[in-house]
Amino acid sequence: MNPNNQSIFFVILSTIFFALQDTAVKLLSQAGSIWQLMTLRSALVILFLLLWVKLKGEWRGIVPTNLGWPIVRAGFMCLAYTLSYSAYPFASLSDVAACFFTAPIFVCIFASIFLKERIGVWRISAVIVGFLGALLIIQPGSEGFRPVLIMPLLAGACYAAGVVVTRGFCVGQPSLALTAVHNLFYAAVGFLVIILMPIFAIDPEIVAQNPFLFRDWTQLAPAIFFTIVATAVLHIIAMTASIRAYQIAETTFVAPMEYSYLVFAAVIDFVIWAFFPSGTTLIGVTLIVGSGILITLREFSSQQSQNES
Repeated sequence: MNPNNQSIFFVILSTIFFALQDTAVKLLSQAGSIWQLMTLRSALVILFLLLWVKLKGEWRGIVPTNLGWPIVRAGFMCLAYTLSYSAYPFASLSDVAACFFTAPIFVCIFASIFLKERIGVWRISAVIVGFLGALLIIQPGSEGFRPVLIMPLLAGACYAAGVVVTRGFCVGQPSLALTAVHNLFYAAVGFLVIILMPIFAIDPEIVAQNPFLFRDWTQLAPAIFFTIVATAVLHIIAMTASIRAYQIAETTFVAPMEYSYLVFAAVIDFVIWAFFPSGTTLIGVTLIVGSGILITLREFSSQQSQNES
């Protein structure tokens, strides 16, 4: 099979499984705790990684060369997932995903500030267009203002910070090692929050308004346990397919196809929750997608110019 066709298959597979994983998380948000979810899911992912490296006999691949920057990266990624998942009880998959997919815009900004990468007029224009798209979805200052969508927007910024740390300071780190550190970090944070949360007297009204974020532990009913296991399995399949797609083809060919996630999220929203995004939201999503694709294409053009010089 042609490498590009293979990469298309794997990236579509990854976005389908990421959408299914997030659906499971959204369903769990009605009865579980995000800290319980992330602690158990991260522990399962680590277990699967250990089994994998044992079968392969490549233990070095799971050990980082140093801990400093991988931990910083893990912190940003954990913030990204926590903020994004915390919005699920109050917003659709489509709306959360659209705001989260502003991440390429933040990558462009952060890379310019911290890695001193040059951005031209086209990428600056793409950043502006992308933020206009996000404003159309969130609608600040209007009657339709949805402050909860600020959380996935901030999640996109945190994810972008993690990407910039990866690009600038973790290039020599084994990919499995970064995944292991991330999951160890999140499992530790989740476990710590579960232990400490009962000590602090959180207003019961606040807990009732967002139990997914402020509940420490829930009884592990079979449905909750199997949903958590499902998120771990779906996460591993999605991540493996995504990594494979980027190994086969160039980043600039694969990255724009990741926006297919928005299509699958919209389909799931309609099938499960009978939700269809408004016209304003669709325009905002279009602007964000267009902005991300333009940034990707300009990065490819910049890389080509550097290779030729």
